[in-house]
Amino acid sequence: MKLRVATRGSPLSLIQTEELLSQVRAVEPDIEFETIIIKTTGDLIQDRPLYKIGVKGIFEKEINMAVLRGEADIAVHSLKDLPSELSPGLVIACFSKRAPPHDAVVSKAGYTIETLPRGAVVGTSSVRRAEFLKALRPDIEVKPLRGNVDTRVRKLLSGHYDAAIMALAGLYRLYGSSLPVRAAPLSAEDMPPPPGQGIVVAVVRESDAWLIELLRKASDRAAMIEASAEREFLQNVGAGCHVAVGGLARLLPGGTIEFTAGYASGGRRHVVKVFGDDPLEVGRRAARLISKFREEGSR
Repeated sequence: MKLRVATRGSPLSLIQTEELLSQVRAVEPDIEFETIIIKTTGDLIQDRPLYKIGVKGIFEKEINMAVLRGEADIAVHSLKDLPSELSPGLVIACFSKRAPPHDAVVSKAGYTIETLPRGAVVGTSSVRRAEFLKALRPDIEVKPLRGNVDTRVRKLLSGHYDAAIMALAGLYRLYGSSLPVRAAPLSAEDMPPPPGQGIVVAVVRESDAWLIELLRKASDRAAMIEASAEREFLQNVGAGCHVAVGGLARLLPGGTIEFTAGYASGGRRHVVKVFGDDPLEVGRRAARLISKFREEGSR
């Protein structure tokens, strides 16, 4: 049996796709995959921050359309790139094991958030990262930095930035132990990551019941539970990429879920922790608390 897999063509996307497909092969060794590379709007437009492009699902829309049109059987994504609601007719069927979900201060010098020099130039085009940075270190300068992970690392090494804020998951997956820069992780309390960061998923047509069953057998249980809480949070908090909101669920020993969520705006940040056994209920409770801070800030 051969399945067609649609994904982005960046080196990291191809690594992530292979990582997810290896989980499927562990369940069904005889399966074959054909990779189909899709150029997305987010890949083609590199000169503007994501929130200024104004396209919802900027990295996933074209890839999912290939599945809906029957040109591919599976679409592979970083979960953080998926909007809270998929296009009708699609469903998430497989979750990879989660890589470290946190953001990090990335630099040649090995800076931490505390040791960045006053006036340091820090690169990011994420509104969330920029707002939490301003709340943590109002004395630094935030400048836009777009591109794939390897592109951003090259720009950082060129000396145009003192540091950048990037996801640990992408760095570790792309470079492994050969990371050409140093990364100092940021806690979820300092900078809550975007929901789904560190998880790779497979999206399929909801009518393909046999494929859904196969892929669910290959899913990582902890990642699936954490993703359920985070996507419920994302849907209920109602924040797009133009709002500085983050949330991270962690499945603790014994089955309890710890959810850390935060909102930053105007140099202030608000962080909450919620605990519970039901991922959907935990995500909704965290969203209600963060929504209150957003409402208070808009008055």
